[in-house]
Amino acid sequence: MTKFVRLAALAVATSLVATPAVAGPVGATPKAKASAKIVKPLTLTAQRDLNFGTIVNGLATGGTRVLSVSQAGVLSGCDASVVVCSGTTTSAQYKVTGTNNMTVTVASLGSNLINTTSGGSETLAFTPNAPATVALANSGAVGVDFEVGGSITIADTTVGGLYVGDITVTVDY
Repeated sequence: MTKFVRLAALAVATSLVATPAVAGPVGATPKAKASAKIVKPLTLTAQRDLNFGTIVNGLATGGTRVLSVSQAGVLSGCDASVVVCSGTTTSAQYKVTGTNNMTVTVASLGSNLINTTSGGSETLAFTPNAPATVALANSGAVGVDFEVGGSITIADTTVGGLYVGDITVTVDY
């Protein structure tokens, strides 16, 4: 019996030596982090309309002219004899509110300006000019104002009247 116990012990010892060691679980060094930044929803409010003022169109046959109102409200494309501009020009103004220290992306789309005086059959193509981004800095809750300008092209055949259209502006983080 002693011989049997010795053989059994020898067999167990041999199998322990012949079996490779299994590695234990290993954790990552350093550990990965998980994070989430929560921001306030943005609000956007139109505060002022864009106005090109009054335009006297004296273009010769076949002539065209681009008139632009900058984001600062400055009108260009007029002169003292052919295309005479008067009245107050203003850029459109918007207020965006959101989370402090965030940058907001601005997108804008123009629509045709429709002649409301003649019943809407004549249009002017309108192209807005908005800033690409707006920084909310430390006044996100109060909001930040930004201006949108734009341009129209008139031709010698442009019918007189009041042309009106929408500016579509969207903002996103």
